[in-house]
Amino acid sequence: MMGVAAPNISEAISSTLAQMNTWGTAIAKLGNQEAFIAILIYILGLMAGLSVFAITKVQSLRQEEKEHYAELILSKPVSRIKWMGSYLTVVFASNALILLVLGLSSELGWSIAAGEFSHLPRVLGMSLSKIPPVWTIIGIAVLLYGWLPRMASVLNWLILGVFIFIEMLWEVGIVGWSALQWTPFAYAHYSIPIQELSIAPLIVLTVIAAALTWLGFIGFRHRSIG
Repeated sequence: MMGVAAPNISEAISSTLAQMNTWGTAIAKLGNQEAFIAILIYILGLMAGLSVFAITKVQSLRQEEKEHYAELILSKPVSRIKWMGSYLTVVFASNALILLVLGLSSELGWSIAAGEFSHLPRVLGMSLSKIPPVWTIIGIAVLLYGWLPRMASVLNWLILGVFIFIEMLWEVGIVGWSALQWTPFAYAHYSIPIQELSIAPLIVLTVIAAALTWLGFIGFRHRSIG
């Protein structure tokens, strides 16, 4: 009996370790160089880089309110929608531009290291696919700023923290892919080869980001400033 139980225990441990080693799985699937680039772009372009930058930029609107700069601008013939819209246009566009630059610079570094320049489509795809998830995080921040300006900062960081926490739980095999899909991260994840990445969820995320931003505009238009 002991001889039968021991292999079963060993197989169970091996299976658990295999599930936990998601970075190793990605490297095995993508190859060392491509996996490194995919993980780098994922961390800098989505999970911990631009997500933080995006939230910080949206929260700057609240800071301008506190300093009465917004009130001064809006006392002139400038509508709330135009003021907020011009600001957010820069936020959305700058995040997309940063991802483009990140993709180009990552591709250049990989090409120099590998001695060939055939990786541009894949690396650009990795980077640009992060735009809808980042825009979704911006949309959440705009929604909270429009309706709950005093609580927006805490809620923004809490939501992002929950997303990152779920990612970490997935990395160690505690939760499955179905749990990770509750975050924007799953739809442009580093573990998915770019040629296998589905475009439909990214389109849906873009629509969600637009809807959240629109709702944020409505909230901002109807609340007091200051």
